[in-house]
Amino acid sequence: MNSFAATYPFPAHQEPTSMPLPCLGHRIQTTLLHRLDIDQWDARVPASQLVGLGEALDAAERLRARREFLEGSAQNLEREQVMRERPEAFGVVGRVVLGADNVFWAPDGTRSSGTLDLLGPECIDGYQQIALIARLATELSSEYLDRAVLDVRILTGSARELARSEYDRAHLYCNLTEPQDLLVRHPIMLKLVKQFSNDQCHFKLRRGERRGPHREGYSIGEATTALALFSQEAHPDLAHHTLEDKGRQEIWRNPSGQAFRTLFNERTQATGVRIAITFRRSVLDVLEGMLQDRSAHHWHLLEDAPDLVVWAVSRQLPIDWLHYDQRDPVVPEWEKILDNEVTALTQRTAERLVRAYEELRSKGVYKRAEVRELPYWHKLLKAAGMSR
Repeated sequence: MNSFAATYPFPAHQEPTSMPLPCLGHRIQTTLLHRLDIDQWDARVPASQLVGLGEALDAAERLRARREFLEGSAQNLEREQVMRERPEAFGVVGRVVLGADNVFWAPDGTRSSGTLDLLGPECIDGYQQIALIARLATELSSEYLDRAVLDVRILTGSARELARSEYDRAHLYCNLTEPQDLLVRHPIMLKLVKQFSNDQCHFKLRRGERRGPHREGYSIGEATTALALFSQEAHPDLAHHTLEDKGRQEIWRNPSGQAFRTLFNERTQATGVRIAITFRRSVLDVLEGMLQDRSAHHWHLLEDAPDLVVWAVSRQLPIDWLHYDQRDPVVPEWEKILDNEVTALTQRTAERLVRAYEELRSKGVYKRAEVRELPYWHKLLKAAGMSR
């Protein structure tokens, strides 16, 4: 194949130009190159080789990118920090996809690398990386930038048209990462999964539906809420925060934070998780039975704020021993407590909270949404004499 340079002699480094787009070209020196098809190339490209694509003031327009550089976006700020602190990691995630009117290859002596000359380059995806590299090139050396190596796909012809169409729809295909998704790497979570597995029990960390038959077990969402309800916190704030997925995600987002460490730390054991979940389920079952007979008037509290009752019941249990080895003779006999005490304890606690609610709402004005809010939990617990 004839070298593009023989017909279009671009210099190794191009200055910004005002030439019309069809006359533009760009040369890329690759470290690894593979031709997938007649109109598709995959290359490993040092970051400095992409500077020329993004340094013109109107680079986004020239390259027909979907957006200008989003300078203040959290994602670009994160990428910039990676380039400054860990350049080798910069190109690990995300591929740059370029289109071209034509591509010419000049080998450098091996069939797995060489120079690619692009006529009429277009950025189908990855312009934010290109623009960021161009901006950082004003203060970082080429040698430093080249510690970052990016995956670049170059497309021509019908492959280019298909890629452009599909990348314009890529946002429709993307399942965004949530904090829960990253828990699978956390050592405490891995410990819990192993402990539950040893007990022939499934501990579900991942979002989504599992294919095929699987054992019943516990989910990380239920575990987080139950542990918060049975934590040694003096107030129900943390427990209330875990009642909805949004609050749980906030806790999972920061594994080094106080809230996460209160629930999941070196002392946390699968046995304690199981106890907390089992007792919560039991208390909720008792409340459901009570509501069948007494659902009118202030008793709606049990339906609208059942976990307030769970939290109040847990204050009367030996929760300090939750994660201790159950074979230790000094550890409470949780099964006996569950079988012999929880029902009566739940009934007494529920009745006490309902009476306090009746005193606060003595005129019979029921505000169901109000009792779900944390400030009213504090108010009710104080009225019932259950706050510390």
